[in-house]
Amino acid sequence: MHPDIDELRPKLKEILYDCAVEMKATKAALFLLDVGTRKYDLVAEFGFRANISQSAGSNHPMVDRCSRGRSPFYVNSPGADPRLSELMFEASTSRLLGVPMFSRGQLVGFIDIRDKSQKQQFDQQDVNKAQAIADRILNLFANRNIWNQRFITLSDVDVVPTPRPAAEATVAPPTPAAKAAPSAPAKPSANKAVDDARAVAARLLAPAPPEPVGPAELAAVRESMRSMLLLPGLVAVMFTAAGTGQEVASRGTMSQDALSALQMKLQTWLSKRGEAGGALRTTADTPLGPMTGPIALADLQKIFTAPINSRFRGLYLTVAFADPPERMTHELLSAHLTQLEAAIEATSTRAALQTLRLRIAERLVEPENTSYPELRKHSIGVTAAVEAFVKFLGLPLADAETARLTAIVHDCGMRALEYDKLYRKRDLSHDELALLREHPVVGAAMVEPLLGADVARAVLCHHERADGAGYPNELSGDAIPLASRIVQICDAYVAITDPATYHTPESAEEALAAIRLGAGAQFDKDLASRFEEMMRARTATLAAR
Repeated sequence: MHPDIDELRPKLKEILYDCAVEMKATKAALFLLDVGTRKYDLVAEFGFRANISQSAGSNHPMVDRCSRGRSPFYVNSPGADPRLSELMFEASTSRLLGVPMFSRGQLVGFIDIRDKSQKQQFDQQDVNKAQAIADRILNLFANRNIWNQRFITLSDVDVVPTPRPAAEATVAPPTPAAKAAPSAPAKPSANKAVDDARAVAARLLAPAPPEPVGPAELAAVRESMRSMLLLPGLVAVMFTAAGTGQEVASRGTMSQDALSALQMKLQTWLSKRGEAGGALRTTADTPLGPMTGPIALADLQKIFTAPINSRFRGLYLTVAFADPPERMTHELLSAHLTQLEAAIEATSTRAALQTLRLRIAERLVEPENTSYPELRKHSIGVTAAVEAFVKFLGLPLADAETARLTAIVHDCGMRALEYDKLYRKRDLSHDELALLREHPVVGAAMVEPLLGADVARAVLCHHERADGAGYPNELSGDAIPLASRIVQICDAYVAITDPATYHTPESAEEALAAIRLGAGAQFDKDLASRFEEMMRARTATLAAR
């Protein structure tokens, strides 16, 4: 752990205790990135009483969830998010609020907050308070090179007639005077469904807060900025996102005066348009390597700012040229801006679709997770194993998402097959077993209209065998979808080691031996070998701690 973190540990714990003061949380833990080990180490905590890991690697559920987005998130029931449920069970908690902490697009830490007093649920107000606490922690490291990053603090020049307080400073388009949202009738209805619907309607009519730019969109922006630096005469590009921050890409290291000139140009441009502005955390980089010497204020002859049109509000692009650009350069710059807007939209749409499909999958299995704790635990275990396995395999995002969704819903067909009668029954008859063997067919039919044919086909085939002796269609080899073959191995491993299944549980070593024995017959031979390789590597990592 970096010595500066040890020095700040008392102050970090003091800030962390504000989770109890401001949100009434009974437990909270702060994890920060150790650059040497690439793990997130526990730096401060209260309330857990040792029921929490001392470090978290890239496969840890909280690291995985926090890496997917920049915004805090909350889970108000253990079954709401299969990836986090096991963590909640381990610490005997039922509600969780996670707060990612990003710096220069990198996840450098997170706060794990649990259980409000009096069993209250987390809400949007808690999200805002948690983000403020995370910002205070990040501010402690603003001038320290903890994660091999160099933060550049811009001069606080007020160019707006009525600036906001420093803690709330953002660069954002003006918000027109909002009309009062029609409120639902105060008189309760005799029908609870109507009352619930009114609550949803009220939320839909309320003004939506600005949506933060996620890491996927930022990756697309950075790639576009790299390309822009190749334009003739262009020496620096600054991307600004309201409420998120600014990133500067340049051909060489920029002086403080040069950075301030970029910021001042943006502020002046916003002021002329009647839009709000303020100081934001700014990070700088030379993504193509130093192509020139240091860039001073005198090297910036022309600076231009333009809005980025996308579903996100408050995005701006500012560019600086060493010489007045020619008409052809202007046209190329315009084409780059258009491509940037298209890239942000495409990335955002893909991420939104992934989130929607995940929510649908979780809702599909919600009845089973609520009614059958053993089935819920099994699904959580299979999903966690599949997520780790697809990362280990380095699958493309589309293939990994299909496998992950299949893991969540692979047993959803049990619902329609008298599972309530067969639940916990140990001695199943031939007819009862035959009925349960229909669950892939039923599950595929349930899944297809909501999650599409790729996931439905993977659900249908997750009990097929490599040698063609599986069910329901006796497929073999590569005719079985990749997601099905992955889920089948993880399903078997969890079932063999889980005491809640229909047999005496066996050790992890025995489970791996069974998978090795079934390789080429029940399981895909190559995938079985890679799964064992992953588990061996994980065991070695745990032993080395």
